[in-house]
Amino acid sequence: MLWKGCIKGAGDGSARLVEGSAGARGRVEKSVPSSNSASASVGGEERGQEEPSSRVQQLLSGLPVCQAPGAFATPPPVCPSVWERDKALLARYHAYVDDAEKIGWRALPDASREEGRQLAAQWRSRAIDLSNAKATEQCDGIYWYFQSAAIASLFADGSESEAFARYRRDAESYRGWSRVGGQVQLFDEYVTVIASGAQLRQGAE
Repeated sequence: MLWKGCIKGAGDGSARLVEGSAGARGRVEKSVPSSNSASASVGGEERGQEEPSSRVQQLLSGLPVCQAPGAFATPPPVCPSVWERDKALLARYHAYVDDAEKIGWRALPDASREEGRQLAAQWRSRAIDLSNAKATEQCDGIYWYFQSAAIASLFADGSESEAFARYRRDAESYRGWSRVGGQVQLFDEYVTVIASGAQLRQGAE
């Protein structure tokens, strides 16, 4: 599945084409510089006007990009979207929850619980970083980071733990966001299933 959006540049009227693809285990967003429709200039004055714009575009190309429009509706524990620098964290998270669902949170070994706690802390730290950055502070895609932190803690600490309750409050704070409210409800339902002790996947034979 492929979506495209357009992010405007900083004050120069330019735009960047944004592409994202959804794979089996998540979507990673990337930005593609837009083509410049203005014809090349031979005048020194016009070249001088184009150079700052080019530098701005270079700076913008390294910024995270908000998600394309559309209500969130991805069954947990999948995290479908992260910024480029967090791909390794996403891979670790999906490997962790795959194992945790097979074993069940009550039978999770201590080493796996510790891994879950580390993942939860790292997801939350990145979410706070993104929330504090002007380029991303209003991006509702940050929700996925808080949800992933809470799910990692759910398996590591249990649904009745104070640690999980703290992470869950972060995710719950998005309930009133127009695109995210339904996703928070899906998260609540997932927590209920995991808390029941259900083993969602068959273990390896």
